[in-house]
Amino acid sequence: MKKLILIIIIIASAIGFWSFMLFGSFPIPRGIKVKSDCYTYYKNFFGIYYISVENPLALFNHGHWGYLEDVDESTFNILDDEWAKDAKHVWHENKLIENVDVKTFHINKSGVAMDKNNVYIYEYSNGDFLVKPSQNGIDINTAEYFIYRLGERESEWMRDKDHIYHYDKKIDVDRNSFRIFGEDWFIDKNFVYITKYNSNTTRWDLCRIDSLQHPIKAGYLYLRNGRNIIYGDSVILRDIDVRRFKEIGVGKYIINDMVFLWGKPYLKDSLDVKNAKFYFHGRIAVDDKNVYFDNKRILGIDAATFKKVKDDTFEDKNYTYTIKDESWDNDIPFDKKKK
Repeated sequence: MKKLILIIIIIASAIGFWSFMLFGSFPIPRGIKVKSDCYTYYKNFFGIYYISVENPLALFNHGHWGYLEDVDESTFNILDDEWAKDAKHVWHENKLIENVDVKTFHINKSGVAMDKNNVYIYEYSNGDFLVKPSQNGIDINTAEYFIYRLGERESEWMRDKDHIYHYDKKIDVDRNSFRIFGEDWFIDKNFVYITKYNSNTTRWDLCRIDSLQHPIKAGYLYLRNGRNIIYGDSVILRDIDVRRFKEIGVGKYIINDMVFLWGKPYLKDSLDVKNAKFYFHGRIAVDDKNVYFDNKRILGIDAATFKKVKDDTFEDKNYTYTIKDESWDNDIPFDKKKK
């Protein structure tokens, strides 16, 4: 009897779950692609839907979906992975865009959405992602996206023949030389810039950091700008003869004979940086006298003979040291064994 009750509960739960998915507008049954080379628009017997991930079950972890309303399937046309239209409507993903000239609406070769009257820009407002006509007169004939980060187009940046726009705001930079540098900075012929989040406006603002100098080299969080060193949005060293600029760990750089962690001096007056060696993502620092793990000196190790044997193993003249599995959270990273 207990087994029968359990089976009934399982079947009822499965039916309930399937009904919820089916009638809750979840894209089940899985549709077929409206266009063979587009993975975002599908059709099933409920209609046409947009889905941001190819596998519907992945929506439990990330992504979103939605059915398009009042679609004329005979004139439905996918413009790119995020845009579609029929004879009377334009959709961004599954959201209907109002007051569009449908007949002339298209996506140009740079990926910019436009009709005969407007360029359409993306905007984040109070946590919502919006598409709306530009309010700053972006030229329809020359509008283009031009900033790419890690191979992906950055849709908040646009330019036309005369100006550069950031979230539809015309910005005061040199139009012809402005570009991204590294992953986080921007430069033109005159200055170095970075974007900073403004909690008052809930927007990202472009901030000028320093006048552009040469040579210039971008690292992770650190940037060499001629004789100056920038960390994030601040100049942390100014007018120095830069002989060494090297990343040794996450947020950690050697600059000449100094070590910086998250933009601040690290092991200052303790470590002989000029002769030091660094291991384990820069967390282990060794000079002729001492061994440090992060900013703590480890006692009992003969620094003069300390060396790396393989990826997770070290030794000195007396002991073998093995990196602990949980070493990221420990003050002492090693298991120690007598030779």
